[in-house]
Amino acid sequence: MNTAVMQPTGNEVSAEAFRGHRRSGRLCASQQQVLEAFTVGPMTRNDAADRTGLPLASICGRCRELLDADLIKVTGTTQDKPARQLLQLTEKGQVVAYSIYQEGPNNA
Repeated sequence: MNTAVMQPTGNEVSAEAFRGHRRSGRLCASQQQVLEAFTVGPMTRNDAADRTGLPLASICGRCRELLDADLIKVTGTTQDKPARQLLQLTEKGQVVAYSIYQEGPNNA
């Protein structure tokens, strides 16, 4: 009896790509870049993308992870239209970001 081979769903493909990204070490590096960007003060995700050179889609994902880890927090919104969230380091995030900064990007 032959059974049909199922194609993975979009969510399954995305989840596997995320796991591959994490295993490669690139995820950790991009999180570090985003944390370092916030050491200058509060900014929007767009500002973080400009500062790091990472695509906005990557910034949004890393910010979500950093928000979940309590390393950054929402501190308000801009007056622009559309309004955008202002994000900044938490106390915990400051400790992590400055320890990364002191170690240097090649030593982290």
